[in-house]
Amino acid sequence: MAVTRVRMRQGGSVPSELPPETHPRGTAGSDRLFISFQVAREAARAVRRAERRRDVADVVRPKGIFGVLRSRAPVAITLYVAARDGRLVWRSPEVFAVLESPHGSRLTGRPGMSLLRLLDKHWDVVLFLFPPAVLLMLSAVSALLGGASHWIPALWVASVLAMAVLMHVCVLGTAAVCTMIARWILGLPVRDRRERSVAEELRFQHWSIPLCHCADPVMAPGLLGEVTERLRGLVRAQMMGAIEDLRVRPRTVEVNEPLLFLLDGATTYAMRDVMRKSIGEDSDGVTFLATGSRTDARGRKVAMSGFDGLLVPMGAGFVFLIEAYVLAGWERSECLRDCAGRPATFEAALRWLSWRTIFVAPPDLAPLTSKAWVLGWLNAVMAIVVVLLVLVVGWRTTTGRKERVDNFRRRMEPVLGTSSVVIMVATNEERDAVIRSVTDVTGVEPLRRYLEHHTVFELGVVSRSRVLLAQTRPAAVDSGGSQLTAKSLIDQLDPDYLLLTGICYGLREGEQRLGDILVCTQLRGIDHQKIIEPTPGTEIEICRGERVAPSVTLLDRFQSARLGKDGPPVHYGAMLSGSLLLNSPTARQKLIDAHPDAIGGEMEGIGVYAAAAKEKTDWIVVKSIRDWGMNKNDDWHEIAARNAAEFVRDVLLSGGLDQPPLRSA
Repeated sequence: MAVTRVRMRQGGSVPSELPPETHPRGTAGSDRLFISFQVAREAARAVRRAERRRDVADVVRPKGIFGVLRSRAPVAITLYVAARDGRLVWRSPEVFAVLESPHGSRLTGRPGMSLLRLLDKHWDVVLFLFPPAVLLMLSAVSALLGGASHWIPALWVASVLAMAVLMHVCVLGTAAVCTMIARWILGLPVRDRRERSVAEELRFQHWSIPLCHCADPVMAPGLLGEVTERLRGLVRAQMMGAIEDLRVRPRTVEVNEPLLFLLDGATTYAMRDVMRKSIGEDSDGVTFLATGSRTDARGRKVAMSGFDGLLVPMGAGFVFLIEAYVLAGWERSECLRDCAGRPATFEAALRWLSWRTIFVAPPDLAPLTSKAWVLGWLNAVMAIVVVLLVLVVGWRTTTGRKERVDNFRRRMEPVLGTSSVVIMVATNEERDAVIRSVTDVTGVEPLRRYLEHHTVFELGVVSRSRVLLAQTRPAAVDSGGSQLTAKSLIDQLDPDYLLLTGICYGLREGEQRLGDILVCTQLRGIDHQKIIEPTPGTEIEICRGERVAPSVTLLDRFQSARLGKDGPPVHYGAMLSGSLLLNSPTARQKLIDAHPDAIGGEMEGIGVYAAAAKEKTDWIVVKSIRDWGMNKNDDWHEIAARNAAEFVRDVLLSGGLDQPPLRSA
C-alpha cells in the first residue's frame, strides 16, 4: 500500500525554496554526514549505556527469522551506513537520530556501500551463510591436501569442519522452524514480544525513526526539527530522481509524508516524552505518528519475505554439494583401488546423499566409512528441517503481506486521512471560528505553512479528512481576491474538496433569522450586467452572470449533515455572488425583484467557482446570515461565523468527505 503522497504538476521550473539537499539522483547532497567508524562505535557505546537500552535493542536489532539471531547489524554498523546514506541526523555521539526509509524507496547513498547495507539489513542471514561457507572452503582445502598426500590429520580436520557446518545449519534451521511454529501456527508469544507487532507492521510502510538518542532533553525539540527537514529533503530528492528520466520539470513538489516514531527506539524517557507530545502534529507536510511497546497486546504474527525463506534452501543446497565432494574424498581414501559400489566419485556421492534425504540408501551403493553414515543421517535431518522451513515460509509469504497491509489500513487510515479539504474564509472572525471548531476535534495546534503568496493553516485530521484553512480578501476579482487565491491553492495543494464558508446576507426576513445557515444549490454571478434604455430616462438592468451548481457530492453531504441534530436552521437555495458590499434597502429590493427565488448573497463564491471549474475541483458555498443587506453592524458577525464553521465541522465529523471524489481524466 503506497502511503507517501508527493503532489506535483508538470511544467514550469523547480521552485527556489527547494532545500540544497535535493539532488537529482536521490542523494541527500550537502546534508550527508561522513562519520568515521570509530565515532560510530562511540555513539553505539552511548546507546548501550542509556537507561532504555533493552527496549532500544529490541527495536533497532529485532530477532530475525531464526529466532536466536538479530536481524540487523550492531548499532555501530547501522549508524555508519545511515550516515553514508544521508539518513543520520547528527550533532554529537550523545545527540543523534536515525531515519529509516520504507521498502521500495529509491533512496541511494554513497557508492561502494552495497555490501555494508546488505550486512546491516540481513545480519542473521549473513551469520547463517557466512560461517558455513568459510568452514566448507577450509574443509575442501583440507580434503584436497589429505587426498593428495594421504595425510590422515588433514582428512580428520576436513570431516570435523564438514560436521560443524551440518550442525550449524541444522541447529539454526531447527530454531527457525520452531520459532515460526510458535509464532504463527500456535500463536504463542516469543520472549513476550507480542506488543511489538504494530511497530513491525508499520515500520517498513513509512519513513520511521527506529533510534533516537538525546541525553539532554532541552535539545530534543531541535533534534526533531532537524529530522523533519532532513526527511523533507530526502522525499523530495526521491521524487526528483524518479522523474528525471521522464524529462518532466515539476512546478511544485508538495511533501505530505507521515513519519513514524518508534517510541521504544528513544534511548531516554525524556526523549520518549518529547516524541509522545509530537504525535498527531504536522510540521510543514510531515505528520508525526507513533507506536510503541504498549500499543498492542495481541499475539504477534510477523510476515516473512520470500527472499529470506529462499536463502535457507539455497544455503542447504550449497552445503549438499560440498558434502558430496567431501564424502567422495573419504571413500577414495578408504577403498583405494577397489571402489566399485562405493560413493567414491562426486556423482556417486551426490546420488547416495540424495537417497539418504529420504532415509534410504540406493541398492548399488554402500559407503565404507562410519563418517559417511553419520554425514548421511545429518543430511537427512537437515533435509527435513529445510522442507519444513520452505513449507512454513511459503504459507506465510502468501498470507503475511495481506495481513500486514490490512492491519496497516485499519490502524492508520483514521489517523492519516484519505482526502484533503481546503476551507476558505474572508475575514479574521471567520478564520478564528474555523480554527476553534476544527481544533476542538483534532486537539492539535494550528500549524502555519507559507506557500507562494498565501499562508495555509494545517488543522489536523477530522474523521479521515486532512483539513487546511486559507484566508482570502473580500470580493472575487482583486489581486488578493477569492478567484486568484483559490487558483493558487488548487495549484499548490491540489485539494479534493474546496469549501467557502463564513458570513453572508439574507434576503428572506420572514422565513429566516440571523445566524441561520445558507447552503447554495445554485450560485449566480451578479457583477456581469447589461443595462439598456428602451425609452429615454428608463433603464433596465439585465443580469448576465453565470448560474452554476456546486459539487453534487458536496451538496449531498451538506443536505444530510443535520438530520436529527440540533442547531441553527439550514436553508438550501440559490445564492447571489458579486463584489458588492450590500448596505442599501433600495439596492437590496432590486436584487429581490430580479431574483425572487434567491435566499441570500455574498462576495467571494463566484471567484471560487471560476478557479475550481477549470481544475474540476469539487466546491460549495456554505455561509451563515449576519445581516439583511441593510443597516449593517457587527452584532452577529462572530455568531454567524461560528455557526457556519460548526456546520462544516459536523459534515467533516460525519465522514462524508473521507473519500476523495472520482475525477474524470
